[in-house]
Amino acid sequence: MKAWIVLLSTLITPSLTLAQTPDPCATAPVSCATLIETHATSERRIPNTAVDISVGVTANGKDMAEVQRTLTTRSNSLLAYLKAQNVDRLITSRVSFNPEIRYDKSGPDKTVGYTGNSSVSFRTTPEKAADILAGVLTNGANEIQSTTFTPTEKELAEARRQLSEEATRAAMEQAEGIAKAAGMRVVSIRNINVNDDGMPRPIPFAAMQTMRAAAPAAPMQTAAGDQQLSVRVNITAAATH
Repeated sequence: MKAWIVLLSTLITPSLTLAQTPDPCATAPVSCATLIETHATSERRIPNTAVDISVGVTANGKDMAEVQRTLTTRSNSLLAYLKAQNVDRLITSRVSFNPEIRYDKSGPDKTVGYTGNSSVSFRTTPEKAADILAGVLTNGANEIQSTTFTPTEKELAEARRQLSEEATRAAMEQAEGIAKAAGMRVVSIRNINVNDDGMPRPIPFAAMQTMRAAAPAAPMQTAAGDQQLSVRVNITAAATH
């Protein structure tokens, strides 16, 4: 019986010791920080200062060599015109040749001609866009595939930096105000999260219908507009008495 009592005492003692360990936050609350979570959002409208344009060149004919020559001539004319306009990011993004097939239920399918296509994309300014959209149609292109208005990457990065700073200062002021109201002060920042889901999306402009390259085109007026940019900053601050 004595051995059993000794063993039981040994098992109970550590539990009693742990239960009697003092809580440092209860005895010295100054050493325990209180976490305060705040957030702030800064918004701004960003003007669209660039236009990304994609145009197409199409050539049709009964002979592959003829189609290739026509497509080459029109594409070279288009590239020369765009280079003279000092556009940016000029690139031929796609070139393709496809047979035109006539399907016949009573006999074998027959190739009746060929179609050649090329796509050229470039960037310009909204001020030049109207004249260039008209000019490409008289200098080789016969289709305007898409036009997209957008701020430049540099402008977006600078606006995002400024908005992040503004939102951070606002979130910090909130945390300091809450801490002061509770009789505490902010001693450190535990976490900062920047959320830029409000980044603007490029605004597409309705593509013009296909037009014959030989037909003169009057300038089509365009409006660049602007876009909403927002950045949200979440802050976790530590405050003590």
